[in-house]
Amino acid sequence: MRHRLSRVHGFVVRRSSVSRAIGALLRTTLAVTAAAAPLRAQGGLSTEGALFLLVPVGARTVGSGQTVATGEAGSESLWGNPAGIARVTRPEAALLYSKTVVADGTVLGLVYPAGKAGVLGFGAQLYDYGAQDFTDQVGTIGQLLPRSIVVAATYAATIGTSMRAGVTYKVVQSRLDCTGPCGTVSTFNASTNGLDAGVQYETKRADSLTFGFVLRHLGLKLQVNDNAQSDPLPARVHLGVSALVPAMAKALPGAELRWAVEIVNRTSLNDPAFRLGAELGLQKQLYLRAGYASGTGDATGPAIGLGFVRGKLGLDFARVFGGFSSDAGQPPTYLTLRVSW
Repeated sequence: MRHRLSRVHGFVVRRSSVSRAIGALLRTTLAVTAAAAPLRAQGGLSTEGALFLLVPVGARTVGSGQTVATGEAGSESLWGNPAGIARVTRPEAALLYSKTVVADGTVLGLVYPAGKAGVLGFGAQLYDYGAQDFTDQVGTIGQLLPRSIVVAATYAATIGTSMRAGVTYKVVQSRLDCTGPCGTVSTFNASTNGLDAGVQYETKRADSLTFGFVLRHLGLKLQVNDNAQSDPLPARVHLGVSALVPAMAKALPGAELRWAVEIVNRTSLNDPAFRLGAELGLQKQLYLRAGYASGTGDATGPAIGLGFVRGKLGLDFARVFGGFSSDAGQPPTYLTLRVSW
């Protein structure tokens, strides 16, 4: 007889082994599910696995309303539209950190231009949902460690003078580890493969009007227990447009203002969400950002961001004022440190 299972954010726990530790884990992962759903919670969302893939990555991205389809955010584009790294001319390494009420996220990114061969990118992502004490009648005997991990490799190149294209291959893993004597706890390590592919087209107009299209999180189902209980990755389609505002540079020398609009949907095209963003750059050193992402989840609602570049160093900050963490009194915070050479 098959054990009855609980499915939460890609984690599966046998109810026959529920304990106080499992209860704590369920509360944590339920919160993660709410936090990781930047689109309207409707229809198939509950049947998707690896929902942490929907959590935005990077302060530049978040501060600009998560408009990733047309973005050229350096190493952050590894987690958005991979075509966005195609015009990178200097190697860049980045450390990206995020904190919400349910998880700490740490991301490493590296982008390396290989001349006419194109641009290569590598990234690693870890979401740590916090250790959960595992107890018996005596007291704490161990800890449960729920985590999500992604390792990614990207290739991008320019096609002609206006087109950019890129693809990212990634290994996606959800895992529940346990320290100490955990004989009654169903630990697991579930992995699958995913793919992102995107293009960007920039016109020759004075406002550099750009169109972007990307398919994200395509891949095999995430199988935790057996094939019948596997869940598909949360595949999404992004279509966006962005442009400069030439009047800003005329009114304020050294300033550059860019806006972006984007629609995001499931591949079934039955659940659209919208994103708006703007970035004002001053002397290519100070950047002010603002955006809005519709839907429900931890990264939706209004957001603001600030960026500073000095020589080879860049520092970005963003905060979101909506969603699960904000309702709990801890607005999501994102930091990015970039180094180029």
